Amino acid sequence: MKQTGLAIYYLFFLLWQFPVAAQLSFRTVVPQDAVVTGEPFEVQYVLENSDQAASFTAPAFKGFRFVAGPHVYKGSVIHQGVVQPLTNTVYTLVALKPGRYLIQGAGAIVNGTVIRSNDVFVEVLTKKEALAQNKRHELSANNDSEYFLKPGEDPIEKIRRNLFLKVQVDQQHCYVGQPVVATFKLYSRLESRSDIIKNPGFYGFAVYDMVNLSDKAQGSETVNGKTFDVHTIRQVQLYPLQAGQFVIDPMELSNKVEFSRSEVYKQTEQEIAEGLSGNDVFTNNSNNTEVYENTLKSDPINITVKPLPAGQRADSFNAAVGHFSMVAQLNKSELAKNEEGTLTVTITGSGNFMQLSTPAINWPAGIEAFEPVITDTLNKQAVPFAGSKTFRFGFISSGPGIYQIPAIVFRYFDPSVKQYKQISSAPLPLQVSYKEKETQLPDIVVKPVKEYSQKFLWWVAAGVFVIVMLLLGMLFFKKRFTSPEAAPSLPADRQSAAGPITSSIDDLLTAARIMLPADDQSFYRELHRAAWNYFSKKMNLSGSDMNKQGLENKLAAAGISKTLIRNLLHHLSICEMGIYTGVVPMNLDKQTVYMAVKDCLKQIDSTLT
Repeated sequence: MKQTGLAIYYLFFLLWQFPVAAQLSFRTVVPQDAVVTGEPFEVQYVLENSDQAASFTAPAFKGFRFVAGPHVYKGSVIHQGVVQPLTNTVYTLVALKPGRYLIQGAGAIVNGTVIRSNDVFVEVLTKKEALAQNKRHELSANNDSEYFLKPGEDPIEKIRRNLFLKVQVDQQHCYVGQPVVATFKLYSRLESRSDIIKNPGFYGFAVYDMVNLSDKAQGSETVNGKTFDVHTIRQVQLYPLQAGQFVIDPMELSNKVEFSRSEVYKQTEQEIAEGLSGNDVFTNNSNNTEVYENTLKSDPINITVKPLPAGQRADSFNAAVGHFSMVAQLNKSELAKNEEGTLTVTITGSGNFMQLSTPAINWPAGIEAFEPVITDTLNKQAVPFAGSKTFRFGFISSGPGIYQIPAIVFRYFDPSVKQYKQISSAPLPLQVSYKEKETQLPDIVVKPVKEYSQKFLWWVAAGVFVIVMLLLGMLFFKKRFTSPEAAPSLPADRQSAAGPITSSIDDLLTAARIMLPADDQSFYRELHRAAWNYFSKKMNLSGSDMNKQGLENKLAAAGISKTLIRNLLHHLSICEMGIYTGVVPMNLDKQTVYMAVKDCLKQIDSTLT
């Protein structure tokens, strides 16, 4: 009787638990249609009725090339009138070969229980097979190709409905140092050729590209019941440098669209380029086709950047935003006197790694430390960047004794909880012995003088002869080419109007070149000043005209190419970032920026002269 009662009790308990467990859903979602080799598509792992998983493990994606992810999106779903949380983890893949492939489910731990999403199959077609399949679908839908311009149909209105540019951002409100992902997409159902005539400036942000035009990221989306070819032109991570209101400038495209006046089937294709050359970009046009031109522009997007809370800051905060951990260690805890040691500090996690400054270390008296060597290993497809940054400090001590390197404190702001957090290393003991570091000299084989004295004297004599001849040659050429009668001169009618020649660009940038080893802000300030001095003298810029818009107008009026103007203004903006924020893109060093500005000025000077 007692056992029967217990059985009923457990059955009731299981039945009571069942509806709760049944609401938990973890499923794998892939495109319903076949995907095309070489073209990206998305795999989604959707977890319903759970705020988050304690851990998430993705499969290996065998047979596919990884493009991006994971991108995690949180939301909610209404099920039987109850709002339930939803987490969607998205990966972007590219199929390498045609066939039928299994995409395995992902694993997760939710409330201490291991769960796994379902396996799914994906059909992969070649581009030729996909075009044939699309053609069959189009024909079965009464040939609704937009390539045919029907009698009386307005081509401008048809272009407006079937060709447009969008920009999407993952958030419009963020903290300083918290990334915003902006994606520019072209939607098309037309036979079109597009040329990027203006990229957005992203002023106020450090910019890192995730997808650009050369990646040829293409897919399809349904808008208002119609399927569009979608080209991801550019996707960037934007890290705000300061608080305030900022605008993501529009991207602009120049388009040429071809229509046929004959009712024929044609699978429309799109092409996007930057700096598209040639007027006749359509190779198959005939008497029955017409080409229309228009300009597309994405909407400007306002971004509100909030300052980090000031009340909780401390001296150890160094602008880190994200989630981090830290490890510090010595390469040796016992050193000889004057022997160099190494302290390695590694910061791991996800966040604005490019804005992290060097951790502050309170070195004990008696230890001399050097500037660190900084390296990083980052996944720049993760949002925010994920990986590690390592600081290696060299140091020596000439005073023997027992030292202790105090705990290193690192503070960061965690935007997920809107709080500052602090991590610290353990103190590191160090012993320096009285014994001097031994210096091991290389073995030298000393030969008797008689064995090499004659050879040695012969080589010395030959060396002196070569040096004397080089000096005489240099003196001759200097005299030859610096004498008044040998110096080239411009014609009299061009001497006053020629402006600076190419060699004067080098002279103008001498101060900036000298500042290359100096701190970043001093170098960028000098390079920025030198460039504006050149345009002030060369183009008579002054007063209110001394701005980038005024300079752009003057250069355009002088016949300078748009590509060269964009390149110059881009590097002037980098100089301004280096002057006012001390932060420039990670893939640019001072030498690269210097050479780019120098090259721009020389090209402009050769055109204006």
